[in-house]
Amino acid sequence: MKWIKFVQSVIIFIFSINAALATEGTQAPSRLFFGLNAQQGYMFDTRTSEVIQNQYTNLDFRVGWQTDDFNRNIFDCLFRYPQYGIGLYSGYMNRIILGDDQQPGFGNPLALYAFFASPIVRYDRFRLFYDFSLGIATNFNTYHPQLRPYHVFVSTNSNVYINIRLNTEFKLFERSTIGCGVSIQHFSNTSLKKPNTGINLLSGTITYQTGLFKHKEKNYNRFPIEPFSPTWELQLAWANGIRVLDADFDLINPPEIKYWYSTSLSIAALRQINNRRKWGAGIDIFYFDWGRYVKEYRANTRVNTHFHDNMSIGAFAAHELRYKNLWFVSNVGFYITDRIGDRPKNLWIYERVGVFYHVNQNVSLGLSIKAHLLIADHAELTLRYAFRK
Repeated sequence: MKWIKFVQSVIIFIFSINAALATEGTQAPSRLFFGLNAQQGYMFDTRTSEVIQNQYTNLDFRVGWQTDDFNRNIFDCLFRYPQYGIGLYSGYMNRIILGDDQQPGFGNPLALYAFFASPIVRYDRFRLFYDFSLGIATNFNTYHPQLRPYHVFVSTNSNVYINIRLNTEFKLFERSTIGCGVSIQHFSNTSLKKPNTGINLLSGTITYQTGLFKHKEKNYNRFPIEPFSPTWELQLAWANGIRVLDADFDLINPPEIKYWYSTSLSIAALRQINNRRKWGAGIDIFYFDWGRYVKEYRANTRVNTHFHDNMSIGAFAAHELRYKNLWFVSNVGFYITDRIGDRPKNLWIYERVGVFYHVNQNVSLGLSIKAHLLIADHAELTLRYAFRK
């Protein structure tokens, strides 16, 4: 198979580098490293939490950069001198199990991603760290109402790829490590086309990494960090996105228009407790342009609606994590009112996750995803302004 030949070539390449650098007296030319990850696991149906596939394997090759502990950047020090880089992912999902029925799977997805890995604990030759990857994947067998009606998980050939991993490593040689861990992977088109419940994978991981530098203990306290004085801020946010008509509404004679404008205004009070973390709470006001159409087609007659009939209100708890000029946002909220049936079925909980770039101390721009129980609803572009005290 092609992917087996690819993996064999990568392994030979990595071990060739390691052998070439193992010569006594060789000096490390850079802080570049190469890694190979193999994962085997199971796929879960987000709607029922049932295992639906037992033939899932993936391999990926990555090239990364180890931040230098002589760097005086405060965030590299706070994140214990992380690694970052890019990788290539190759998966095998060619069998799916639905009860006693065996069906063709989702194909052999390929992905290009960026990753960020930060140590949690170091002890002698051991290291515990977390790893986050984000990229674009393609080459899926997608949903088709006649050929693949059970493929409600992905309906587009290109999807967002997310991987969150907790891993341990053991130093084999001066420049090489081997490790194992667990990871959660997710593929989704952020509901730009439905059905799209997303592919969710839970797997065990085996890793091998070799670098062009010698591994050594980091001195995380090399440069003293000045004490941080906690501050408050009032944050205003305006989010805009496109939402796809959801088949779950079971509309009679659904409208030909499939894409609808979605927007929201948010106000939140947040407390920055240290150099990299904020906590807070706020209110969301959602507006969906399709509210009256849902009411009309459900009733199969003309319905008189007002502006507020297209609105919902929610309250949320907020958490933000900073790395340099980037803030990683994760909010969990619940609906106070829901006049347009925004929440699917009887779910009152929603989530928002995203990343924001700080243009200056007050203004930030970001991309986020709104979801219900980890099933993406739609993507949003957001402008935020913060009043700081």
